[in-house]
Amino acid sequence: MEAVVVTSVAELCAGIQDGAATAVIADEVLSPNSVAALTKVLAGQPRWSDFPLIVMTSGGDTTEASRYRLRLLEPLGNLSLLERPLRTATLLSSVRSVLRARRHQYEIAFYMERLTKTNRQLEEFAYVASHDMQEPLRVVNIFTEKVLRRCAAGDTEAQKFTGFVQSSIARMENLLRDLLSFSRTIAHEPVSDGSADLRRCVEQAMATLNGRAEESEAEVTWGPLPVVFGEEAQLTQVFQNMLSNALKYRKAGVRPRIRVSAEQRGDEWEIAVSDNGIGFDSKYSERIFGLFKRLHKDEYPGTGLGLAICQRIVERYGGRISAEGRPGEGAVFRVVLRGVPEAPPAEAKSLI
Repeated sequence: MEAVVVTSVAELCAGIQDGAATAVIADEVLSPNSVAALTKVLAGQPRWSDFPLIVMTSGGDTTEASRYRLRLLEPLGNLSLLERPLRTATLLSSVRSVLRARRHQYEIAFYMERLTKTNRQLEEFAYVASHDMQEPLRVVNIFTEKVLRRCAAGDTEAQKFTGFVQSSIARMENLLRDLLSFSRTIAHEPVSDGSADLRRCVEQAMATLNGRAEESEAEVTWGPLPVVFGEEAQLTQVFQNMLSNALKYRKAGVRPRIRVSAEQRGDEWEIAVSDNGIGFDSKYSERIFGLFKRLHKDEYPGTGLGLAICQRIVERYGGRISAEGRPGEGAVFRVVLRGVPEAPPAEAKSLI
């Protein structure tokens, strides 16, 4: 460890930028301008950094001047105040203490960087694997159809076996497609500062699901919906996945009724997607958002990635998603997102 004595705040700022571990300062040199200069330098530190400063204050009774200096120091953040006169042993002990804390910061930063790198590699692997495996599956499916046409004509058992192969290929294709979507939602790209009109998101989602809605004679309605912070394409995917689930998990012989509504809570909006489907036990409310977690594996098709994708997208924009349900009585999925100021909710609509 090397101690360096500086004679100005400018030299101190340069030392911090060059990698100093801590600084000991006498409070009388901290004018408003020097505090502003230090604050600017500290603001430029890495996000993990909480640079420690030791400030030696004047002793004696508290005065208006001393209170002013303390208020002046507040923007500097991580401060240790030592009142003079002080013993050399006290100063050395304080310096050792803040250096230990600073060393821990560097250690945490080191492991965070390694963890981030590992996660990025895993995400890239998931993307490449799910993307590149689709082509071999497509080839297998094409040649399976050729085998069926040439060799299985009139052979009922061969046709049945070939059907099993094609069904498995279709499930694998769906799984890879959802895995590819999931890997895209966790990409380390800057979060957009844009806004999303949730009415358009729901309309676009229903345009994709229109065939399924007509087939089941579903009644899908939505009230006024807000404009929130987020990317419209990704939030459209959230609603598409939730509405798709509401259509999929419907009760036999009962017309599906799905409602999308919104309620403002402070600067946030809570959007609810409710249905009259088969529901689920609320003890599984958290489990259903896990990867490959499905409550009805045999009765209904799916990959178990849809709600995990929803959760990743919503959390990407600082939001929250939750679910509640009762067996046989339907389910409600709630998404909480930050609203865009002075953006009134869009008009209501229904699709029957």
